[in-house]
Amino acid sequence: MRVHLWEKIIQQSADPERSGRYLKQLRSGEGSRELAQLDVQQATALVALLSGSVALSEHLCVNPELLSTFSDLSRLKDRRSEQGMRREVNGWLRPALDSKNYPSAFPQIRRFKQAEMLRIAVRDLAGFSNVNELIEEITAVADIALDSVCQTCLLQLSERFGTPYEQGANRVWRPTKFCVLGMGKLGGQELNYSSDVDVLFVYSDEGHVFKSAPHGKEQAGKGLTNHQFFNRLAEAFILEVGRMSSDGALYRIDLRLRPEGKAGPLTRSLASYEIYYTQWGQTWERMMLIKARHVAGDAAVGAEFLEMVQPFRYPRSIGERILKEVAAMKARTEQEIVRSGEIDRNVKLGRGGIREVEFVAQTLQLLHAGRIPFLQSPRTIPALEKLSQYHVMTVDDANELKTAYSFLRNVEHRLQMENNLQTHTIPTERRARERLARLMGCDSLRRFEDERQTHTRNVRRIYEKLLEGDDSVKSSLPSDFENRAAEWLSILENHSFRDPPRAFPLIKKFATGPGYGHVSARTLELAMELVPQFLAHCPVRQSAKKSARISSIAQKQTSPFVLSDPDRVLARVDSFVEAYGARAALYEMWSSNPAVFKLMLLLFDRSEFLAELSIRTPDLVDELALSGRLQRAKSIAETLADLRHGVRDANQKLWIRRYHQAELMRIGLRDILGLAPFEQSIIELSSLADACLHYALEMALRKHKVRGSPVAIIGLGKLGGFELNYGSDLDVLFVVDSRTRQTPLLQKVAVEVLDLLSSQTEMGIAFEIDTRLRPNGEKGLLANTLDAHREYYQRQAMLWEIQTLTRVRAVAGNPDLGSLFQKMAHSLTDFSRAPAVAAFTDNWVAEIHRMRMRIEKERTPSGKHKLALKTGAGGLVDAEFIAQYLALVHGWQEPNTLNGLEKGIAEKALEISDRENLIEPYCRLRRVEGILRRWSFLGETLLPDDGAALYRVAVRCGHADSARFMESIQDSRRRIRSVYERVFRTAQHD
Repeated sequence: MRVHLWEKIIQQSADPERSGRYLKQLRSGEGSRELAQLDVQQATALVALLSGSVALSEHLCVNPELLSTFSDLSRLKDRRSEQGMRREVNGWLRPALDSKNYPSAFPQIRRFKQAEMLRIAVRDLAGFSNVNELIEEITAVADIALDSVCQTCLLQLSERFGTPYEQGANRVWRPTKFCVLGMGKLGGQELNYSSDVDVLFVYSDEGHVFKSAPHGKEQAGKGLTNHQFFNRLAEAFILEVGRMSSDGALYRIDLRLRPEGKAGPLTRSLASYEIYYTQWGQTWERMMLIKARHVAGDAAVGAEFLEMVQPFRYPRSIGERILKEVAAMKARTEQEIVRSGEIDRNVKLGRGGIREVEFVAQTLQLLHAGRIPFLQSPRTIPALEKLSQYHVMTVDDANELKTAYSFLRNVEHRLQMENNLQTHTIPTERRARERLARLMGCDSLRRFEDERQTHTRNVRRIYEKLLEGDDSVKSSLPSDFENRAAEWLSILENHSFRDPPRAFPLIKKFATGPGYGHVSARTLELAMELVPQFLAHCPVRQSAKKSARISSIAQKQTSPFVLSDPDRVLARVDSFVEAYGARAALYEMWSSNPAVFKLMLLLFDRSEFLAELSIRTPDLVDELALSGRLQRAKSIAETLADLRHGVRDANQKLWIRRYHQAELMRIGLRDILGLAPFEQSIIELSSLADACLHYALEMALRKHKVRGSPVAIIGLGKLGGFELNYGSDLDVLFVVDSRTRQTPLLQKVAVEVLDLLSSQTEMGIAFEIDTRLRPNGEKGLLANTLDAHREYYQRQAMLWEIQTLTRVRAVAGNPDLGSLFQKMAHSLTDFSRAPAVAAFTDNWVAEIHRMRMRIEKERTPSGKHKLALKTGAGGLVDAEFIAQYLALVHGWQEPNTLNGLEKGIAEKALEISDRENLIEPYCRLRRVEGILRRWSFLGETLLPDDGAALYRVAVRCGHADSARFMESIQDSRRRIRSVYERVFRTAQHD
């Protein structure tokens, strides 16, 4: 096919830049011949895939032989039947199992899954199929893969241990059968591209394993019991399904839907399941079982299980109280699962999302399907159709829910297809959302957002009409507080609790204990002394200030701080007390040290991340507060010396993370309590990062037996500027001495450093480390020589890459090498002397300004400019660009933004008034950003658009209300933007 046709197809795709880049990779590799044979339709299907999925595009580039998928459009346009796929798999699986060549089966199963998912994705992106067909096909692939793994694992275990048997009613031994039940989206035949698979494991009865068939006289086998055998089978199944190999992985297994959750047994017999659901089953388990379906193993056992649970999941009669329970479940999901700021962007769990459609269908099935069997269906769309057909809901409501469900599932697919990640959240970056809109067939982002909001509003309206319970119903109160219930509710309401009925039981529990065990009179007395201290820091409603009781509590307030969210703080206090365990000792300590109690309240209100950390390690805050360590700052040298105490620790990753978390708590508490100005917190966060990088490099060099230090770690961005915020990524380069012959070995050293600091463990990570700013980005060597860096920056680097060199700093490793890199960076960024870099042109100032405007446009979500304190007009990025421009035009080597701006005034490159109009507003915005990031340790770039959430941020920032807070923000941004416009306007005229 001609080049101009390719170019036309690429330009018409959802992401021309990406599809062009991947096509170039394919052309330069072994796929060039296959590409040349594609016609226009086939090429269009290929480009659709390249535009829609990074993960599949990269898989295709690594496996260009898969381009043959596109050579037969009829195979792509037509849906494959499950029977046809099973025949294909059985063609190679049966011979492997018959010859007991089990290890060869698993890679083939993975390759089958990868090939089919690629085919399905092409059908999806090229528009050859609708969402309902797609989810059926995706589920069929999962069914076949899971059944194949189950067969293989069962044969392997049977060959090793024997066959499990059970005794029937006539005492005759018979083989015990086993099956895997699909739940959730797997059970409903509604899987996504990156869904977990929810499963239950069930076997027919208890018994024993025999090497050979038992006779009637034998009472028990000499080997494993059936339960032990099937537990091992389930473990082998889980391991193989979740295993990552060179052929990819199959699925993530989720077992949390089993009886008793994580605490319950992995496998159960039919009788055990029956006892559990009869005696202990809850409403959410009834709903969960609506989607139960046989997936793998013995179909007869699956059918027996479904028949057994039929009266439980489809009761003949059930009270409408379940409406309140379902509404409460959804409310908890919104409060506890959807992260702050995602409630309206999460297409699954957010308001008007997929989960609400499912809840409507499943709840109405619970209420009516026991009496109307035709309503019984594990699938959402068919269930909605039946509910309208049998007049349980209106045809209009059902049609609106079906349309919304299909639309939102399509959005979900586009999100998950991108990087094969289990995500359900609309991105905030405008460019990503525009690309999503194009993938959804919308000609503009506004049209996409309008369509999505129409669907979510319809879903929410129908959900509230059918399911919202009566919030006026109050739960019964314990007898000890019964006579004071109304009084307590009034007190909580007047102290700005949003949900007094929910807060009241927590206050009661705080005072009287959880209901099991004995709470002493002394503990009760201490608790009742602490409660007024808590309430004294809650905002008092204006209408309540005349109350004598409220006034007496308010007078006990010992400091001016006010809690922004009393409900959340009370819930965190409850969790902390539970984790601490020794309630009496804790209350004694808090009573004796009221400052510690105040500290805990502040901590729970000002940082969600640190609150969760304190609950996981409840002694940490006490130790910091009572040891005096909060009173002093720590240098890089002191921090590094502390880290080196763990040099002999067997697990260096966990040692680094334990120390890192303790230091984050110390720094965060100093910040929260006002023991250090925010600028000092930035210095200490940066010092902690420097020390951890230095220590990780020492450990990596020691592990690989590298003498000396022929490598330097260079920090860029906020790390280079020594201005890290909470949760900041570390942008680094690994620079190697050009004279060394150990460059290949030093690649391993660099990988080891990244692994020590950023790999996921049971304690999370220490730092996210970003190495993409190295020469040639992700394609370049992780560790490269100084000469190679110099050549790249002089000949190939773009202007923005040269601009990043204004913020470099040697962080760890060889100091002489680091110094040489800094000198090189200085010479390359001294635009006052026209440096020898290809990126330098006469109009470089205008290009930098265009870059800033592009950031403002593409990284600021539509309609959110007022909230974009980082990327929006007059945001933090404006000030950073001014500092970097000054460094370039004057040849200054000052990577720290604030220091660069101060130097600008000292050197008269800025006006004296810019201290008031630029530096002070920049510091205020940076402080607000720090408060946002301290809450979640995520890269917060926007203020919340929800009024209640904005109020909480305002209070944390020291403002009485949202209006005055936003006035301060807008004033700061106006001042910064006016200086930015003056600087760049003057520079371009010069």
